[in-house]
Amino acid sequence: MISSKMTNNWFKNNKLKCVILCAGRGKRIIPFSEEVPKVMITIKNKPALGFIIDYWKKYTKNFVFVVGYKKEQVMDYVRTLPINSEFVEQKHLKGIADAISYVENLVSDQFIVLLGDCVYNGTFNFPDELQQGVGVQKVDNPEYIKLNYSIKITDDIITQVVEKPKKIINDLCGMGVYFFNKKVFDYIKNTPASSLRNEIEITDVIENMIKSGEEIKPIFFKGEYLNITYPEDIKKAEKFIIE
Repeated sequence: MISSKMTNNWFKNNKLKCVILCAGRGKRIIPFSEEVPKVMITIKNKPALGFIIDYWKKYTKNFVFVVGYKKEQVMDYVRTLPINSEFVEQKHLKGIADAISYVENLVSDQFIVLLGDCVYNGTFNFPDELQQGVGVQKVDNPEYIKLNYSIKITDDIITQVVEKPKKIINDLCGMGVYFFNKKVFDYIKNTPASSLRNEIEITDVIENMIKSGEEIKPIFFKGEYLNITYPEDIKKAEKFIIE
């Protein structure tokens, strides 16, 4: 299901593109991903990527796929689907922000970014006015937030994001769902690599946007959400994914 609140200009834009990041190999889910890219791991006889496309094609038929490891498998599968598809290769796997930088010349002013290894079943509550935003979920498990990133919200605006926080400030966790405009590309270029992974962290990019006065809205999600990381996550996903 998707939110019925689709009145803002994002979903009236026939040039809106949905960018799905599919370049990763998924070393932690080996042996399942030795022969296939992580996004092509099968859940209920269907690639994980297929469920993500099904969810978002209700919003747009225009997709851009950032590919890398065993890219031909992703491209061959996508080309069988009734969507408009474009592909760009991330030559060196240097994180989410780097992957986003590859689509600068392929998207219009507003675009969606998704992680190709995150599956979900539920609804997003989109605000009536949306310039830029991040998917946010309330979670019961603080350890889950520590493995991802925490979100602080003040007056319905995101005021802080912290990658893999050591101290949990609330029950809000960031998701791999982003709504950006083309300003984000300048912020990516001007954000240094972090000491955490020697990558430009997307959370650092968003923090710099916040500090520069960009309004980043929380897009609250209610339902089941899972980043497919370990072999046991496949079974977890099968319990809530709808074919």
